[in-house]
Amino acid sequence: MKLKVLYFILGFFWLWMSESKAGEIFEYNRSIRAWGMGAVQIPFVEDTDAVTTNPAALGFVSAVSWQVLNAGFGINGQDAYNNFKDISAPSTAADFNDLIGKKIWVGGSGKTALSTPNFGFSIFNDTKLSGIIRNPAYPEFDATFFSDTGLAMGVGMSLFGSFQSIGATVKQIDRWGGVKTIGLGSMSSGTSFSLANEFSDKGRGFGFDVAYMLKLPTPLSPTISAVWQDVGSTAFVKTAGTTAPTRIKDNLSVGAGLKLDWPGLDASAGMEYRHIMDTGIQIGKKLHFGTELSLPFLDLRAGLSQGYPTYGLGFNVGFMEFELATATVEAGEYPGQTPEDRVMFGVSFSLSIDADFNFKSKDGKRRQLKQRR
Repeated sequence: MKLKVLYFILGFFWLWMSESKAGEIFEYNRSIRAWGMGAVQIPFVEDTDAVTTNPAALGFVSAVSWQVLNAGFGINGQDAYNNFKDISAPSTAADFNDLIGKKIWVGGSGKTALSTPNFGFSIFNDTKLSGIIRNPAYPEFDATFFSDTGLAMGVGMSLFGSFQSIGATVKQIDRWGGVKTIGLGSMSSGTSFSLANEFSDKGRGFGFDVAYMLKLPTPLSPTISAVWQDVGSTAFVKTAGTTAPTRIKDNLSVGAGLKLDWPGLDASAGMEYRHIMDTGIQIGKKLHFGTELSLPFLDLRAGLSQGYPTYGLGFNVGFMEFELATATVEAGEYPGQTPEDRVMFGVSFSLSIDADFNFKSKDGKRRQLKQRR
């Protein structure tokens, strides 16, 4: 009898450890630059991304940088084109037949951020809508919509010398949205406003991130970092609607990278292992690898995210930056099951001032974190 109980407990534990979850992993504040590099970001954080991505990097900042505006947009690229290129605006149930089973995904983001030695501040919005039409007899739109508007403040400081740093970020996030099945009437109206009205649930939550970073002063500048975002999860208190929006699960990640910094040329390569503590996600969906070659005025990127290739391009004109990335995400349980394309474009305007209050030019190269010597 005791042996049977032991077998049951071991079996239950094995099932729990091997559980797989279908669906795309939701992540916010992942930059377009990172998506081009296989979604790798924490080893190669830029000044104004540090507070929302890796606050420990603030301990290595030596300049004052202000990203006045960063705006991005994305769509499920080739998938959307193939699915909807020959379809006119539907108005009756019969008109939706050609749309059955075809998925749409759109996303948008915007932020302003300030970074100084040991301190960072950011105001951001990250919005995503995805859905698919089902039920030919009476079409319904199974939609997932989330819009997160947040305010984040972070600090970073050196630890046991100038090559290590720890950091923390506190943030307030207002979340709007959820998962909903929308009827024919709202779909046939054809306006984003009417679709937005279908989502009434809103909530406010407070989150906390902690991080550690090691940067060695050698020719390859090896970097190792660990970041725990939304420690303990970020839950929301209802502010409107019927229920509070879904919480943001915590995300423990580690990353490592190497970088060569030559006159007129930078070369970087790194990896990330994310969602370490979430046993419901297969390991193949947690792994990311990326590279970047930074030339005067031009950045070339490539990587592997969840087993799929990604590509990116950055173009710098004065204080303006233009970003383009193509990537594939896994919407199923394991890599290779349900790949979905993404095409993302962004533009930003940034300023940076050194310790002598002089504007720092890019010299045609991307602005990286400046390590204090």
